[in-house]
Amino acid sequence: MSILGSWNDMSRRVIQLLTIAIILIAHPLASAQEYLDITADYRVKVPEDFFYKKDYRVQWWYFTGHLTDGRGREFGYELTFFVVNVQQRSYTSRFGVNRVYISHFAVSDIAGNAFHFSDDIDAGVYAYAGADDGRLQVWVGNNRLDGSIQDIRVQASDSRKSIDLRLTPMKPLVLNGIDGYSRKSEESPLIASVYFSYTRMHTRGKLTVGDTVYAVTGRSWFDREISTRGLGKRQAGWDWFAVQLDDGREIMIYLLRNNDGSVDRYSSGTFVYGDGRYRHLVKDDFIVKVLSHYKSQKTGARYPDLWEMTIPSEKVAIRIVPLIQDQEVVALESTGNYYWEGACRVEGSSRGRAYVEMTGY
Repeated sequence: MSILGSWNDMSRRVIQLLTIAIILIAHPLASAQEYLDITADYRVKVPEDFFYKKDYRVQWWYFTGHLTDGRGREFGYELTFFVVNVQQRSYTSRFGVNRVYISHFAVSDIAGNAFHFSDDIDAGVYAYAGADDGRLQVWVGNNRLDGSIQDIRVQASDSRKSIDLRLTPMKPLVLNGIDGYSRKSEESPLIASVYFSYTRMHTRGKLTVGDTVYAVTGRSWFDREISTRGLGKRQAGWDWFAVQLDDGREIMIYLLRNNDGSVDRYSSGTFVYGDGRYRHLVKDDFIVKVLSHYKSQKTGARYPDLWEMTIPSEKVAIRIVPLIQDQEVVALESTGNYYWEGACRVEGSSRGRAYVEMTGY
């Protein structure tokens, strides 16, 4: 890139970040009343709900996966896209900000015991970021999601790593919660999301770490959520588990943690059978015990790092163990928060792989 090109990109970046900061200070987040609430009568529409939905305040497309090259070298990856609507005001100027686009990108190099993360944020003024409401296309800088719901392509890159992957569903779509309505708090039925997933996607493509390019295959997990309201006032964060067992089954569980250490009764999950059938799990259907913790050297947060998960009705009793202990995300370039999200192995009554996300620690 030329010096002029670098300067223009830097100028665009500074202008965008300043504009976003000013808007968020003046109008921290659009009130829920400006956007539609998620209610229990919502019915998922395919393929439309895969696309950007302008009438809701926040939404995301979430990919995690487990990949290996031809020699068995293992990697985990996370690629996420968020669109946060700030306000619905109409502007005559191109610099008016109605929404913010965010992407997080991480690669866990298991053999190298290394975790690589980068993030980006933009308001989309110069088409550096955007989302399409008529097709599956979302992008933030070098990170991009496009294709069709049966053939998804994800690309992401920074100075240290990159991926270029094709994902195809191996099972039908899973509607989490009750027909895709996923309540998230005892406080109100409006604290909820539209939530659906492809829990097992055949994945192939290229992954680069440093100067080395790996041809990789594996399996991915795709989550799509649409919402308007955030956590309840009593809630501190959540623990989310996406488990892919080698016998062909999958388990999604999220624990919604309250400030007093209790778990919200609307914590729930989904159990997916090998043939694609699935069932909703309520809080009493499963038990998740934390067996040990570790303290982050980057933020001082104390995270669980070993779990025991049991689902008695499905004869599941497994342990979930991080493949790398430090897979903490510190998103200083975008959201400013930190959380742990990483690749794990599964052992016990069944074996497999998992991704775990923990926030609010």
